[in-house]
Amino acid sequence: MRRKISQRRKPKQARAVQKYNEILDAAARVLVLLDYGDTTMSEIHLESGHPYATIYQYFGNKEDIYLAWIERFMDAAIFELTDRIRRTDSRDFESRLEISVRYSLEQIASERQVLGKLLNGMALVSSRMVEHLEEKTRHWILQAFGPKLQLPRHREPLEKMLTAARATNGYWLMLMLNTQQEIHIQEETRRVSSLIKALLA
Repeated sequence: MRRKISQRRKPKQARAVQKYNEILDAAARVLVLLDYGDTTMSEIHLESGHPYATIYQYFGNKEDIYLAWIERFMDAAIFELTDRIRRTDSRDFESRLEISVRYSLEQIASERQVLGKLLNGMALVSSRMVEHLEEKTRHWILQAFGPKLQLPRHREPLEKMLTAARATNGYWLMLMLNTQQEIHIQEETRRVSSLIKALLA
């Protein structure tokens, strides 16, 4: 059964959203310095500069904070990628695919240390990340490559795209875990794009 984030209160006003994001940013900075097992609410409190009472308004524990960080990271990346795809002049599938792969790699590279530590130190994050990727992938494919994919006659191409996306998501997770391997964006973009095209063939 899917675990919901046990946030005590969802921020709505601008100042509350700012505090919420500051707590998430502080938690990520703490994780750069410490392993997940050594990270505590006290460390996050000290790094964020927010009182415990403020932190506990939004989160029940550090696990909730890091699950919220993961969701924010993925939602922001998917939102930006969808916008980039919409704004591109090219309707060519290969161009859109390359934009998607390159942007995904750039996001993973930018937050790789935090992502790797979360995946290595927190089993729930791994399952949550897979669930979230799966959930968002279908929605993003339909937005990026056209709602016509939902038509019955396009069921097979959509299923092929979802299969390719699942394989790619697995590759992303491997890159996040293997923080010792340097990510060469250009080379990896070609490699992953070729993999996806082969799976779609």
